[in-house]
Amino acid sequence: MNADHSVVARLEQLERSVRRLRMVASLAGIALLTTWVLAARSPQARPDVLRARGLILEDAEGRERIVLGAPMPDGRQYFGMKILSAEGAEQFGLGLKPDGSVGMGFDTKPGVGDPRNRERLNMGVTATGQGWIRFLDNQTRARMRIALDSADVPAVQFLDWPDAQRILVRQVGFPRDTLLEWKR
Repeated sequence: MNADHSVVARLEQLERSVRRLRMVASLAGIALLTTWVLAARSPQARPDVLRARGLILEDAEGRERIVLGAPMPDGRQYFGMKILSAEGAEQFGLGLKPDGSVGMGFDTKPGVGDPRNRERLNMGVTATGQGWIRFLDNQTRARMRIALDSADVPAVQFLDWPDAQRILVRQVGFPRDTLLEWKR
């Protein structure tokens, strides 16, 4: 019975986190749209359509802050957007891959956790239509994952990394909860 309350509390916390993430993503979209609208309303003569394969928005000091690309100018073969910190570190990325999958990543600032990978939250939709959200810790280990499988069955996975050889997974879903052990 106590375990059921723990799962319910975790799910409620997760729902609050997802609501906050949706708000952040919405605010980022609104900010980008506002920038475009304000630029379009400028008194200078502007063409009706601006065509480009890439666009880099800079701050007042000339630092790249928002990069849009079709494809991205960093060599990765996807169309997308990234938002950079004042120091030039990517903090947010959005990409559409050639297979039709889309992903969004939220990074921590440099100097927090493992410097090899600063992503702490990813979400996306696979090429076959399944949605997922993944949470990583400061050692870049996946600790929680929410997803729909190929049959659109929802599952929440809690991952524990007890040693260098194993990952323990508690999967909460329908029709039952499951304990798994994955080899690393």
